[in-house]
Amino acid sequence: MTIVQNPDAAALAGGVGSDRGHRRGWLALARFGGPAAVYAVFALLIGLPLALVLLQAIMPGLFAVDGATGLLSLEPLVSIFSSPSTAASILHSLELGLLAAFTTTVLGGAFAVLVQRCDIPLRGTISVVPWLVFLTPSYLKALAWVLLMSSGGYLAQLGLLPPALGADFFGLAGLVFVHTLSLFPLATFIIGSALAGLGSELEDAARLSGAGAFRIWLRVNGPLLAPAIVLSFIATFAEVLSDFGLASTIARMSSFGVLTYGIYAAASDYPVDFPAAGAQALVLLALVLLVVVADRLLRRRADPHLISGRAKPARLYNLGAWRWLALAAALTVAFLALILPLGAIAARALTSTLGHGLEPGNFTLANVTAALSPYTAANEGLMRSLFYAGLTAIIASALALLLSAQLDRSSPVMRTAVLGLSLGAVAIPGIVLGFGYILVWNRLPGFRDWPFPHYGDGSLLVMGYVAAALPYCLVVILSAIGQLAPSLTDAARLNGVGAVRRLLSVTLPLILLSVVTAFLLTFIRTVFELPMSQMLIPQSGPPAPTLILKLFSHDRDGLACAIALAAMAAAGGAAALVWYPLKRFIAPGLRRPRRGNIASGEPS
Repeated sequence: MTIVQNPDAAALAGGVGSDRGHRRGWLALARFGGPAAVYAVFALLIGLPLALVLLQAIMPGLFAVDGATGLLSLEPLVSIFSSPSTAASILHSLELGLLAAFTTTVLGGAFAVLVQRCDIPLRGTISVVPWLVFLTPSYLKALAWVLLMSSGGYLAQLGLLPPALGADFFGLAGLVFVHTLSLFPLATFIIGSALAGLGSELEDAARLSGAGAFRIWLRVNGPLLAPAIVLSFIATFAEVLSDFGLASTIARMSSFGVLTYGIYAAASDYPVDFPAAGAQALVLLALVLLVVVADRLLRRRADPHLISGRAKPARLYNLGAWRWLALAAALTVAFLALILPLGAIAARALTSTLGHGLEPGNFTLANVTAALSPYTAANEGLMRSLFYAGLTAIIASALALLLSAQLDRSSPVMRTAVLGLSLGAVAIPGIVLGFGYILVWNRLPGFRDWPFPHYGDGSLLVMGYVAAALPYCLVVILSAIGQLAPSLTDAARLNGVGAVRRLLSVTLPLILLSVVTAFLLTFIRTVFELPMSQMLIPQSGPPAPTLILKLFSHDRDGLACAIALAAMAAAGGAAALVWYPLKRFIAPGLRRPRRGNIASGEPS
């Protein structure tokens, strides 16, 4: 029997089978490609640089110029611990971190109690001070205090600085003092958040039992706030260990070596001492990792559950006449931490020389003019930083939005893993991440020949900025997406709306304020980002943070302060121009329902 095959039917069957195969391929790609892309981004931006830093510390010949070898050796670690200067820098970092963490926790906790639980005047205004101090870079505060406390500085000219105090400032005491004023907002935020959840029912019960205020804080509130106090100490200790701003200014001027500056010195020397830089980076990472592990263990074990449905709002303490003394203390902290440093930077930017002080004939606009005039090195550095910061904010926010949308549809295991990577990346010192980028894009075969990004080019600096900012953006945007009901995107999916259109027309309008917040925080942070700027200076010219330190070290502090002042004004002004119109006009429109024709299917 002869079977006659219908060619059209065969073609149709083949077409249906191929369509099903293509559809399965696309589904498999969408299922596995998204998570793979998320992990690839983290591996390229953060994982690979850190891995090379660790390998460099135990394989000193990995990137040797005269012949690379992969032999394991502990010689770099033995060398840094046997070197008196390097061993001293490790001890200095630990000593400075412990002292500054203690003083910062005390000041930040007292400030939180004063603002949240006491009836002092101007409470609303004073509560903004920690945020303003927190957004001011540490190296600008350090430069300001150098102008104030040096032998020919402003305080000495006004007769307010004894010679002995000025000499003692450039050492451990001055570093602890500036760190305390710079980081006390961190302790205020941590302890204040726990204090906000501490109701008054326990205090009322203790008061009815005859306990006084001091005993209540010692026996009741103190133990409940102990986890937050310890967490504040740990977080501040990690921040001091990772800080590069004070390490490159006051610590360097006073020959008080610390680990972060030792890594920079080894990586910027010629020829570059990769093993020494890698070994010091490994020690710094180990110390920070111990702090992070202690923080996680404490958060897991110490959870007093302060907020409940029966909690009563805490009462403000009536200080009576003492409230004016408390107000004076809070204003003193605000003056020392914010007003006085910014005033010193502004005064130096508007004067010709530091030696002639605040005399009327010494005031000039030459420094500000040089910083704002086109085609000058100062203005080019300022514009370069603003451009890099804007580009970084766009890339980091867009990348965080895409990753967050992908993670929102992923499994809880992957979401937890990426959040853990993000929070862990926040604790990575910027100087270590910058050194890792040097190893990847300058020494690793294959990467050093890439045209984009390329070592010595501004594209690599932007990539480093994105790596440093991405964890912050991801946490902010992912928390906002997590609050959206799945039914919103499910309804759009059932109506045939694609993934990209769902993201742009449904998800993005609802979380627009969070995306803009991540954008602005990244922009302001990147304008003043110092460690990455120092490690990855492009050949086209230094950005503003590097230029500020370079000018300050070459006795051109007036122009350096003018650049810093212009950068603060530009970053703050741009953020205000974006944030306030958006919050005032666009956000109410997003929340206000629009009338639609339900019968015709128009959206409401």
